[in-house]
Amino acid sequence: MRGERRRPAPVRFDDPVEVLVEAGLVDTDFVSAQLGRPFGSVHDAARAAVEAGDVSPHPLFEAHWIGRRRSWQRAGQHPAVWYVSERRRRNRISPHPLVDPRIVFASMPEARLHPYGALAHWLSVATPGTPLPTRVLSRKVSWGSYRAAAIEAAAAWREEVVVERPELVGPAPALPASLGASPAVTVVMSAQDSGPAVRATIASLQAQSFADWQLVAVDRGSLDDTAAVLEGVAAFDERITLVRETRCGQARALNVALEHSTSEHVAFLPVGREWLPGMLADLLAHAHDSGAAVVLAGAGAVARSRRELLAGRPVDLATALLRRDAIKDVGGFDETLDASVERDLVLRLTGDHEPLPVDVPVLRRPEGAPAGHGDDWDSAALERQLVDWAAAAARPTSDDLVSHVLPVGPEPRRTVEWLGAMPREGAELVLVGVRLRRAHHVLAASIAAVTSGARFVSVPAPVSTSTATNVGIAHASGSTVLLIRPEAMPPRQPIADRLRQVLDEPGVALVQPLVVDLDGVVLSAGARFTADNPHPGLLLAGLPSSDAVRAGARRVAAPASPVVALRTSTAVTLRGLSARFHSVLAETDLGLRARAAGLGDTVVVPDAVITSRTPYAEPAELIGATASLRRSGLRPPADTTRDLLRDAGLEITDERQHRVTADPEDRTAPSVLVPEPVVRSLLGVQESPPRLRWAVDIAAPAASRGDRWGDTYFARSLADALERRGQHVAIDRRDARDRDSRDLDDVLLVLRGLDRVTPRPGLLNVEWIISHPDMIAPDEVAAFDLVYAASTSWSERVSREWGTAVTPLLQCTDTRWFHPDRAEPDTGPALLFVGNSRGVYRYAVRSALAIGADLTLHGNDWTEFVDRDRIASGGVANEEVGALYASAGIVLNDHHLDMRRDSFASNRLFDAAACGARILSDRIDGLQEIFSGLVLPFDDERDLARLAAPPYAAFPDDATRREIARGIIADHSFDRRAETLVDDAVRAILARR
Repeated sequence: MRGERRRPAPVRFDDPVEVLVEAGLVDTDFVSAQLGRPFGSVHDAARAAVEAGDVSPHPLFEAHWIGRRRSWQRAGQHPAVWYVSERRRRNRISPHPLVDPRIVFASMPEARLHPYGALAHWLSVATPGTPLPTRVLSRKVSWGSYRAAAIEAAAAWREEVVVERPELVGPAPALPASLGASPAVTVVMSAQDSGPAVRATIASLQAQSFADWQLVAVDRGSLDDTAAVLEGVAAFDERITLVRETRCGQARALNVALEHSTSEHVAFLPVGREWLPGMLADLLAHAHDSGAAVVLAGAGAVARSRRELLAGRPVDLATALLRRDAIKDVGGFDETLDASVERDLVLRLTGDHEPLPVDVPVLRRPEGAPAGHGDDWDSAALERQLVDWAAAAARPTSDDLVSHVLPVGPEPRRTVEWLGAMPREGAELVLVGVRLRRAHHVLAASIAAVTSGARFVSVPAPVSTSTATNVGIAHASGSTVLLIRPEAMPPRQPIADRLRQVLDEPGVALVQPLVVDLDGVVLSAGARFTADNPHPGLLLAGLPSSDAVRAGARRVAAPASPVVALRTSTAVTLRGLSARFHSVLAETDLGLRARAAGLGDTVVVPDAVITSRTPYAEPAELIGATASLRRSGLRPPADTTRDLLRDAGLEITDERQHRVTADPEDRTAPSVLVPEPVVRSLLGVQESPPRLRWAVDIAAPAASRGDRWGDTYFARSLADALERRGQHVAIDRRDARDRDSRDLDDVLLVLRGLDRVTPRPGLLNVEWIISHPDMIAPDEVAAFDLVYAASTSWSERVSREWGTAVTPLLQCTDTRWFHPDRAEPDTGPALLFVGNSRGVYRYAVRSALAIGADLTLHGNDWTEFVDRDRIASGGVANEEVGALYASAGIVLNDHHLDMRRDSFASNRLFDAAACGARILSDRIDGLQEIFSGLVLPFDDERDLARLAAPPYAAFPDDATRREIARGIIADHSFDRRAETLVDDAVRAILARR
């Protein structure tokens, strides 16, 4: 009997400050970190959090995680007050990803009586060393450790996003009448094999409004015409000096240029960069007005103070002006460094000289480049400031580590999913946040800080997904890197090792998994290009994933996937994803560039599956990306789609151009034509042996929600048996029922459970009723070509009454997992039940516990009916259930009421009987005829107590049970059922044709 519960004392919720303080949901240090000011008391902090709006009062409460904003807005309450006042709902709602009320209640039942709920009670008893109540993390993390990480993350968010930079100097003062010696500034340039870009770069210098400059250009032994171009430009402008050097490093070339400098100030103009006309004048005016040795300007995330340098922001000398004597005092550029020479110099300079940050526009777009946020040039310029590819190339990486690089999307739950899904060993997760809102930034950074192998990198500039990915590549520690777009869901089974295995094969540069949508239908198995269309299509799009698995791993033109794997060295060599692509098709361009550079091909691996929450691309996004891909001029390999589809049992009959448009109603709207094959299935019924395409329809939902359904296990075993007979089989869960490619199938086989399914015109429509006979109506049965039912008596009765032939076809067992050799009899549980509650206190379990039997229970959703210590596990893998059945003293079984009444023998009976188990079940007709004494009925608890007691005299001995089990395997296997289904389907199709 459960203890009698006291009603919690009434609490007033009209004063949010008092409620938050009394509930213990105010952490003064955490509020201070978010708002950037200290508080004298917890009440002051609570009041500030309430007044500030989007501020969390406590590290373990996050309103954005609850996601019910309109509820508290309608009530006019602070979200934390709304949460603690919700009573029953708060017991089910997690206020934070690392707080699970179920875990709190399981370890602290008294928490249900706390007036402010589970979190408030947990905080009242937790110490800094108490583990957090969560299943998200792969290891235990203490409350004190997470609190420190959350406070640090909140402070970093304010520093990086809210307070972007210190106060910047305003408009430039006027230049003084005299600047001293002439030239007033030396511009230094290092050039190597960059002839085409030199002329435009120097032209931007010659266009400066300030003309008293000197250019010292050092040619580093160029093999092209760089030196000749420089020499030609210098011949017409005496301010330009060319210095020829042998091939050397960047630091050496810049030091040589400085040796030829005579000016007080030095500016740096890399080849390929272009200044605005007022750049030199503005920076010189600030330098002379302030006397600063270091003037730092820039755009986006470039550092403009020593504090920002130390915090990790990149250096861009193209936006700086330095005093020459200060450079000389610190010894110039360090020629021993392979990378980061600019950063090293500025850090040494600012150690002695306070830099002057100025907000001066300095860089000009190249001729013809479009204006606006996020365009190609803006992204490329920001990327140069954010990513040091030379430093990334010099960083050591671990062969034992796979780095997952994920630019963080807009939804915190998706970020937490990836953090919780990461393996404990052999993987790291690099999260890249781009100007995130407070809640997401703090959650991502703090949870990453306490998650083994996870890191959070903040980008304080508005950059594209591709640029954010490149930032992550530069931080990767593994020799293999997975580039992940935010729409990709964590895989249900780990795929990193499988992708790396294929990546190690000769001639492979990139690997992509099979991409499916939320319904389980293929979105992409790679990109394909036809001879007459430069735009990529998506391989196998719209087909069931089984077609891709059947075709196998193979080389494709390029990837088209939100997840791709490649060697980190390859990613660095190619300089990551191109800034021309905001997101979509960036990986396609990367694969084509890898192939053009001779680094290898792209391989798709269908047995590694990733689910995308969204379509591959929105029309507007795809239109822009295809234009960028077309401009790249990269040549894809020959199209092999025909061979791939033939291996999947399909053939191409024609090729059409599918119009993708931003506005289907407007014919003048931007659009692009994408190749799309016209496909039909091969006439497999005429082969010997016949081969058909089957769509097996089940009621289970897609993804992990339906993985534990019995229908799913049944369908997988049946599909395997059909495949062993040479058939092509796709399992369509409820969500994939309406896929267009079902028209390519020969047979629709509905495993009738909870859902009524409409037959598909043109196919052979077959229904196998395996449960819930009360839901079947005569008109439903009449609509199918062939109908089977898992009950002999019910089939005979409805055939007579409804006038439609229903053939008995009993349920069956998978003999790979269920046979008597799985375990020694009577070495396991005395009384066993394996099954989920399904929301009811099932007859067999209730009866066993009523007689005080030693029941071992495996399954989900039992805590409402059974004490937790009675539950052995939340479920057992289907492949391991047979060992439990073979070793048990007694296996328990029961049926739904309608299945019991109409004698639909459950799948569990066949599985346990194939193991030679002793089985006790509720009574249905035909048990003796089918199971020959292995299954005995019990009508009440007294029957159960008598039959379940050793030495089990009512059952056959061990040898006899083994013999009966062999008969069950011979007559009631999935292979036998597949034989019947195939033979009947072939006869019906041939008769129809």
